[in-house]
Amino acid sequence: MQAYVSTKEELQEAVAEAVAEIIDEKLPSIIRKANRSEWLTTKELRELTGWSYRSQKHLRDTKQIPFSQHGRKIVYPTEGIEEFLRNNEIQPKKSNK
Repeated sequence: MQAYVSTKEELQEAVAEAVAEIIDEKLPSIIRKANRSEWLTTKELRELTGWSYRSQKHLRDTKQIPFSQHGRKIVYPTEGIEEFLRNNEIQPKKSNK
């Protein structure tokens, strides 16, 4: 990609447009990550995904989802759960109309 900038004002405008585009694209994700907890409890994971306790246990036992355990307390890394959900997302078929 080549860009031609003839004046300082054009350069400032081009930079401002690029920064605005990046902010529009990335800011919602940054805000969502800043406002969420780093770890999810079993209850929070159920609220997020709808998975029952038994489903969570199965996913842990088969090492499909990341978790940390200390005694009976189990927590799940939010980022790891989101990654699992993204990796297991099923895309709809595109219709040929």
